[in-house]
Amino acid sequence: MRCTLARKGTVTAFKHQPETLEADVRGAFERLRWRDYIKSDSRVFVKPNFTLPFFKPGVTTHGSVIEATLAVLKDRASEVLIGEADGGYGSYTAEYALTNHGIPDICRRTGTTMVNISQMERSRVTERINGKRITVTIGKELLNVDESVSLPVLKVHAVTKISLSIKNLWGCHPDTLRLLDHKNLAEKLALIAKSIHLRFALVDGIYGLNVHGPMDGVPVKVGVIMLGDNPVATDATACRLMGFDPARIEHIRIAVDEGLGPCNIDDIDILEDLTVFQQKFRIEPTIVDRLGALTFKSRWLSRAVFDSPLTKPIYRLTGRAHKRKIVKPGDEV
Repeated sequence: MRCTLARKGTVTAFKHQPETLEADVRGAFERLRWRDYIKSDSRVFVKPNFTLPFFKPGVTTHGSVIEATLAVLKDRASEVLIGEADGGYGSYTAEYALTNHGIPDICRRTGTTMVNISQMERSRVTERINGKRITVTIGKELLNVDESVSLPVLKVHAVTKISLSIKNLWGCHPDTLRLLDHKNLAEKLALIAKSIHLRFALVDGIYGLNVHGPMDGVPVKVGVIMLGDNPVATDATACRLMGFDPARIEHIRIAVDEGLGPCNIDDIDILEDLTVFQQKFRIEPTIVDRLGALTFKSRWLSRAVFDSPLTKPIYRLTGRAHKRKIVKPGDEV
């Protein structure tokens, strides 16, 4: 399967070495001519992946990657924001996740600003995407940034197949019942990417997540940090690194068709040899995952499963806890 042609993108990468991480991140941005996009008066938003309210290898963005990225960006931009929203279904608060990941201290050290997306004033954005009238709710402050940077983890997802920089934007939609909004998810992700001016994607591949995701699976030591000046091109390259065809990932195809970037390998300038990091990941969805995937197709079914008198019986039948709170490691499994 071949993706529609969109504008070119450039991707660079380096081996993760803790002692030189900030210098390596800076060098990667320089290779991508980041100063053409991020100016001295730019306001930049950074979105980490805090799928859980505590660090877990292969699941959440490593604090050292976050700190290095924020430090580099703040040396150039006038203001750098980093934020996350509450966990889906009220499983944890953004404040708890940000604090547990050390973001208040990281912001103090780097001179950056922590924001709670769930506490922002919200705006509804509507646009025609893939021939459909799509509406998303976004934290209003995110609509007023000049550029955004997504900091995903290299991981699989039981329903969307992969979770990288574009899928990571779902947390910009601050409703804790966003489980009800999964219909047309690919189109909604494209609209969010457009709305917050997503420019750069920095993939934390210190660990990848294999077999199952996005919260639990098999962590794999990969040891790569990947940076691209186009989120679609970066996600497509990361897909191939994981052993998947990006043209078979719906939200990547939609983003390409919307002109957000390319996924064909001939349209991406890859500056380093990535073969040393090559993986062969796989996805093993459970019966619950397969049933859950059906709710991505129908808002009525989503409401029946997650927000109706049928919800508790359905959860009992699948052996899952209803509205479980995620506080400590193990709660997510």
